Amino acid sequence: MPKQILGLKTWIWANNFKSTLLLVCFPFMLALLFFVGAYIFVYGSQPPNTYGPGEFFNQQTFQLAAALTLQVLPGILGAAALWVLIATLFNGWMISTATGSRSVTRAEEPDLYNILENLCISRGLPMPRLEIIEDAALNAYASGLTQSSFCITVTRGLMQTLDRAEMEAVIGHELTHIINRDVRLLIITTVFVGMISFLSQLAWRNMFYTNSYNNPYIYNTGDSNGRRSNLPLMLIATVLLALGYLLALLLRFAISRKREYNADAGSVELTKNPAALASALRKISGQSDVQNVPPEVKQMFIENSAGIFDVFATHPPIAKRIAILDELAGDKHKPNAPLSSNGSAGGAGVSHGGSVPSASDI
Repeated sequence: MPKQILGLKTWIWANNFKSTLLLVCFPFMLALLFFVGAYIFVYGSQPPNTYGPGEFFNQQTFQLAAALTLQVLPGILGAAALWVLIATLFNGWMISTATGSRSVTRAEEPDLYNILENLCISRGLPMPRLEIIEDAALNAYASGLTQSSFCITVTRGLMQTLDRAEMEAVIGHELTHIINRDVRLLIITTVFVGMISFLSQLAWRNMFYTNSYNNPYIYNTGDSNGRRSNLPLMLIATVLLALGYLLALLLRFAISRKREYNADAGSVELTKNPAALASALRKISGQSDVQNVPPEVKQMFIENSAGIFDVFATHPPIAKRIAILDELAGDKHKPNAPLSSNGSAGGAGVSHGGSVPSASDI
């Protein structure tokens, strides 16, 4: 396998470093969100005509908001620590609840269990837990923070559609996410993104619904008594919500889309069958959407085609992944239905001529 795609030791080190960095930065992200909310609240709570036009950014408001933030900082740190503890202890339950998955035993799904067990034995790895989502979509994901909580989950539709070699390739892909410690970074990011998004929306809605009725200086239309216009402050209040989503977006960018190329490479290393994974991805393409799963969790799946703009996509284009696997398999003309230009089955085929896309293309 090309070294520039795998880079296993460096990749694992980078994932561990990013996970630690996110844990350290998380309290400061919460403090920043609180400071922005406090600033807007303090500014809007001042008596009319305290500031002149265009004086939203002023030293007095900054100092008051900073003092309020410092006053509650111990509580913010405590909340962050509590959330990290909850995520550590109950991340498996959180993800399973979000996806509607359930654990299965060897007696219930012997073929699936044997595939995973054989791959683990080949690498001398402990056996992760197996779970199934009762959904017709074709998808799978790996999760867990520690060895005891590692889990591989597949949908019922995937089990019913793929043959044994294809299923083995998909399981190998997800097992590589565990080996590479992608799952640890994914779980931390997913949990943090969810909390930051929730808090930013909660704070914004609280300011809008509460202050609009109880605070005579916020969200009023303006009258002869000199009360402020609502439009500027409503626009300013949206900054808090926007900041929360910006932080969530930055957290998502901490997860490189190269992880999917690396996991594909790991699957090929485990199974020695790139054609099987390419065939599985062809079947998955266009049928991967598991209903009622939060976007933060969908980024953990083997395929997540959601996203309008490529720069915000959580996964590389599936056509590029298949092109690499086809090149490795030496099979330029697949008998299966080719991918269309948007990555779904059918339509114009993908050209495999020329150079093979590498992880650096993303």
